[in-house]
Amino acid sequence: MHLRLLAAIASIAALLALLSAPSVSLAHERRTIGNGKYDVVVGWETEPAYVNQRNAAGIRISKVGTNPAQPVTDADKTLKIQVRQGAQTRTFDLRAVFGQPGYYVADILPTRAGDYVWTFTGSVGADQVNETFDSADGKFDAVTGGSEVAFPIAAPDPDQVRLELLAAQSAAQSAQTIAYVAVGLAVLGLVGACLAWLTRPRASTISVGSATARRERYS
Repeated sequence: MHLRLLAAIASIAALLALLSAPSVSLAHERRTIGNGKYDVVVGWETEPAYVNQRNAAGIRISKVGTNPAQPVTDADKTLKIQVRQGAQTRTFDLRAVFGQPGYYVADILPTRAGDYVWTFTGSVGADQVNETFDSADGKFDAVTGGSEVAFPIAAPDPDQVRLELLAAQSAAQSAQTIAYVAVGLAVLGLVGACLAWLTRPRASTISVGSATARRERYS
């Protein structure tokens, strides 16, 4: 009796643990697209998403209301993804993931932390698609720097490195400009000194003139 009671309690505890465990799709956005015909789940393939770590923008497509979900195949042939971060935008092809029908990804190496905007364009079946997903809405993860998990040495922040490099380049250009000006002034000084030396009064001329004047005075 006691063993049965303990087994029942253990089963209930395990069930509660499974229900309370975070789902892998909690950081994914769910939406119905294509005139209400398709359910999609969108998010990073690997979460959290870190800067300079290979990742992929993923979309899982199934027919609406099917249980179990009925995957939609061949969408990689008609659908693309446009990724925007800040002022930069790039379009990527989608590829079907082997062994996971209806799941498509675009391989991305995010190089900047922050929010990303994904826009899926093209068609699924006979239905046109133009759907935008923004990590700023909080339904899938933004990209983070990863310094909090870096070990043993935290990698420098790429944006900070870029700013420091630009500052160093600016300082080097300023120093170069100052050096050019200094060289120019030195050359001008040298030219001036040469001209002064070349145009100085000649001692022999002064001596000859003085001697001639003395002879004329005594004669």
